[in-house]
Amino acid sequence: MEKEAEGGGTPLTVPDAAARVLLFTQVARAGDLPLVLNALSAAQLNAGIVRLGPRVPEAVIDHVIAHGPHSARRTLAWQLRLPAPGPPPVVRRVLPGTFGLVPEPHGLYGHEGMPYRDAARRRLLSFADPDLDRALFGRLEQVGVAWVRSAILRDRVGADGEAVVPPDLRAKLVDFLGTAVLPLSPSHLADTDTGDPEFELLRVLAGARDLGLSLPAARVLGLPGPIPAAEPGWRDQAWVRRWDRPGAGSRPWRLDWDEVLALAQDHASVAGESGRYLGQIAGLDEAAGREDIPEDVRRRLVAGYPQAAWHAARPDVVTLRRIAVAVAALHLDWDGFEQAPEFVAAIRDLIIRGLAAGSLSADEVIEYAVPAGVVLDLAWRGAEEILPAARGRADLAEGVRSLLYQRIGDDIPLWTAVLLRSFTWSGTVAELVDSTAVLGPEHVFADEDQLEELIEDVAEGEYRDVPSANVLMAFARPHVGLELLSEGPGQMNELELELLKGRPLPPGLVARALVANPGTDARRALAVNPVTPIAVLRRLLHEPVDPRNTRLTMLHDVADPGIRCAALELLEQSGTGWAQIMHFAKGLGEARIYQLVAGAPNAERLHFLLKKFARYLGPDTTALLYARLAAEAGPEPVWDVATAIGGVDHVEPFVRASMASGDAGPLLTAAEIAGHRVLPGVTVPDPAHPYDPHPDDPTSWPLETAVRQHLDNRPDRWRIMVHRLMEAGPLEYAQLVELVEKVGTVDDGVGEAVEGEP
Repeated sequence: MEKEAEGGGTPLTVPDAAARVLLFTQVARAGDLPLVLNALSAAQLNAGIVRLGPRVPEAVIDHVIAHGPHSARRTLAWQLRLPAPGPPPVVRRVLPGTFGLVPEPHGLYGHEGMPYRDAARRRLLSFADPDLDRALFGRLEQVGVAWVRSAILRDRVGADGEAVVPPDLRAKLVDFLGTAVLPLSPSHLADTDTGDPEFELLRVLAGARDLGLSLPAARVLGLPGPIPAAEPGWRDQAWVRRWDRPGAGSRPWRLDWDEVLALAQDHASVAGESGRYLGQIAGLDEAAGREDIPEDVRRRLVAGYPQAAWHAARPDVVTLRRIAVAVAALHLDWDGFEQAPEFVAAIRDLIIRGLAAGSLSADEVIEYAVPAGVVLDLAWRGAEEILPAARGRADLAEGVRSLLYQRIGDDIPLWTAVLLRSFTWSGTVAELVDSTAVLGPEHVFADEDQLEELIEDVAEGEYRDVPSANVLMAFARPHVGLELLSEGPGQMNELELELLKGRPLPPGLVARALVANPGTDARRALAVNPVTPIAVLRRLLHEPVDPRNTRLTMLHDVADPGIRCAALELLEQSGTGWAQIMHFAKGLGEARIYQLVAGAPNAERLHFLLKKFARYLGPDTTALLYARLAAEAGPEPVWDVATAIGGVDHVEPFVRASMASGDAGPLLTAAEIAGHRVLPGVTVPDPAHPYDPHPDDPTSWPLETAVRQHLDNRPDRWRIMVHRLMEAGPLEYAQLVELVEKVGTVDDGVGEAVEGEP
């Protein structure tokens, strides 16, 4: 009999289980990472790296590179051979059926992670290990790794000044040159992004240090000799464009730091309109973030190019202090400094990297990181998943909570003052809270006109993208949240309504919107916010105040398909006419109508809804729903729907084929074809309508809190925890918390025997 795993279901495969352990490292302290990874065998570690591929956490990459084992380094090199992936969908689980990772729209797993991946590949190249070189070089037909190949064949040299190339790799390249022909016109030589693997490889070989490789490659390309290693200076326009392209500063094996500094001095005129934010240049940002930048070069670079301050390979307190100075300098140089999206995203990634690596503590981030809005946005939990640097962010939340309780407490006027100041505050979180507590609510604004202007701007949505006030309010005790701003209950004011449209949704603000007479706009704002907890949406479905209009609004505007289906059923039960229902429903769009029909619990309901809504569906979504109906009730109900909508002469071809054959085969075939197509909101998540509800208390981090209480610095318990994670079946977030707490009951010093031990 197959053993049932903890958490329900059968155990995961070894790759999936090991990948789960690697993701779980993000809820551990940086100091406990070796305890977690050392509890895995080399084979398990390799399997987990392969399963996660480019989404291996950065701290795991660092540990594997620094401490091995050799087989894991080789596996990692093979995974890192590919270029960095593009931004992932907003909602996607890496491990279907298990707890996984929901990549965020910005951050370490999209474009911003590319410089770090390049740094990891440089570190692997520095071993000059033939196994690692072969993996990083990749298959000959691979594209996008030209700089890695140039490092192996030209830039990285041994003690004799010659390139260090594995003999078997060189022999393979010689064989390739023996049959290679020019695949493109010589005019393409200046284009580094042709996408032709043979052409890219020939260009790399033509610049190799080994003349036995470079001369034959140059002849094939029709060149008089090998391509010189030295690049033209940055004032050459082609080189300028290359510097402004991502990868220019992170990919070279070595950088000419004098050239970097010269470019920094002239960066504004060089970038021109191509630098969207303060003349920024991607290559300079990446150069500042390299692990091999000399400290004196960094100081001079930041002096001429302040934007370099928020790019660092291993950010620490010195980095945070440098950023504050750079922001002050930009205020002067640019006649006022606005926190543009590029700045916010870069600082956010910097802090995440520092928290994950352990080079930054939560207290240091609260004390020194600017702006406060970026820090606060990291302190709340967006979903029931493990996020990058989850433990560091949980510690950040605890630090913010402690600071607010110590300095603000339950003082309503102080809370109101700190919330309003947070919208425009560009300093640190500690400065925001401390200065408010010291000045008091009567003296935090220069004059009454300034305060009124701020409130008016907030109410008009000018600061909707600034989550600071929402996050701060989420840390307030519930009774404080009920009394803030307009000292409810009663009609919510414009400022409160604007907060109700943002994220996160503070529990006190939600409670305020649900008390008596908050106004119809309050319930609508709560219903349409994509992060409103499901429990709150279910309550809104049964609100006694104007239930019909509330449900019609939810049918049309709520993101969650299940809530929309429930709203439709309640509207029907209450006697709302279908003419009014259809008026609201027909504007939903094809994906949402598909979701509404697909939520039917049985064949009868599905048949009924198809008759109502099928005319608003396309052939692919119709095929998917028709196939389900046919599978549950046979093909005849499908024929009935199709003919009722368009008549016999206008049914879909696959329906006509089903009628001709008398069976469901053509319907099922059409659905199978449609299921392999990219249909946003149907077969893949819809980025235009993200649905990301957060917990009832977004400042609570139960998994990370459980790890802090039960596993921190306990090798015996970590060993048991890893064993349990490897053996368990699929685990939801709450089950993970329970598992940690269960492991925490093990007596210290006693431990628990695992397989293979006495």
